Amino acid sequence: MSNATFSKTKQKMALFLLLFLIFMSMHMQFPVLTPFAVSLGATGFVVGLMLGATSFVNLCGNLVAGIFIDRSGPRKFIIVPLFLLGLSLALHFFATEISHLFILRMVNGFLLAFLTPACMTLLSSFADNRREQSKNMAINTLMVTVAMAIAPFIGGKIGEWFGASWTFLVISLVMVVAFILARNTVQSNLIIRSYKKEPSYHSLLKRKLLPVYLTAFGIMYAQGTLMFELPFLSVETDFTKGDVGMMVSMVGAGTLITLGLFFIHWMSPYVRIFIGLAMMCGSFGWVLFLGHVAPQMGALLLFGAGTGIIFPAMMTMLTERIPEEARGRGFALLSAIFSLGTITSPFISGWIREFISPYFVAWIVLMIVVTIMGLLEQKKEAHRTLTLTA
Repeated sequence: MSNATFSKTKQKMALFLLLFLIFMSMHMQFPVLTPFAVSLGATGFVVGLMLGATSFVNLCGNLVAGIFIDRSGPRKFIIVPLFLLGLSLALHFFATEISHLFILRMVNGFLLAFLTPACMTLLSSFADNRREQSKNMAINTLMVTVAMAIAPFIGGKIGEWFGASWTFLVISLVMVVAFILARNTVQSNLIIRSYKKEPSYHSLLKRKLLPVYLTAFGIMYAQGTLMFELPFLSVETDFTKGDVGMMVSMVGAGTLITLGLFFIHWMSPYVRIFIGLAMMCGSFGWVLFLGHVAPQMGALLLFGAGTGIIFPAMMTMLTERIPEEARGRGFALLSAIFSLGTITSPFISGWIREFISPYFVAWIVLMIVVTIMGLLEQKKEAHRTLTLTA
């Protein structure tokens, strides 16, 4: 069946399934990647360096990807990276040295730099109004959450039964299925126009987008810390890879809980972001004071619940505050900030974990973001009051 025979609704459903498969493949790696790297001779610092380098490549790729997506449309930047990712993940099976794994992770990071903003740009093109946009972003978050809830557990169990190498081979097959789905269903609904003045990244550096960027960095730093620390439990303690996968899945379960609270979506995106950040701060405080050897399940549920509130609100706020012709760059810049948070968290965690808890540093980062968000809102209210009294 050709792409032209698919209605807009069917394309959107196919895209949601595609996003589910992509995030399944990403989250299945979490329980096995760090133990696999350690088995190849990596230290905690080298693991952090590898994850940080991957994210740095991803960040650079994001900035390049946004320009090409806005110019050419997102379709080709979904299909080609999916094929190459399937190949790259299959090559993990043959990695015998940490240098092999290091190179493959950077290749993956660069390919994902094109794939993620292309998918989000295409998804944003299906909405005709704010209500539809919010609904689409919520469904996207649901797909990601379900993947987060089940993929780490599946990846951990496959790692226990067959080893990390075979786990990556299975993940590559998931990506091949995603490629076949994209090749047969995805088409770009964006009309590529010629503009007298082409959108630039500088036009996206506005005060009204600061809450989105701050939140993106804060939550990815916190999540990066969590995903860096949890796999070490299977290396340094009696926890198995399956146990670690279950713990990561609890984050997804917490997100699912808040996605079911439909009344939350009546609140403004700013308020939802603030509430979600406060919940994340609470979860890391719980880990610090009551976690002892490992984070408690309740803390992971609370962190996931905060994620479920923040992501739809953040994506909705971004699409509301940028023009359609700049959405490729907008989502690419957001992905780059995600990468920046992911770069710094494993690098700092690997460097400081011998003498201070990485969870404490992540808690401080979240508290700073919450404080700045509060100050921005206070300044906004003061400006509104002056306007009314003038």
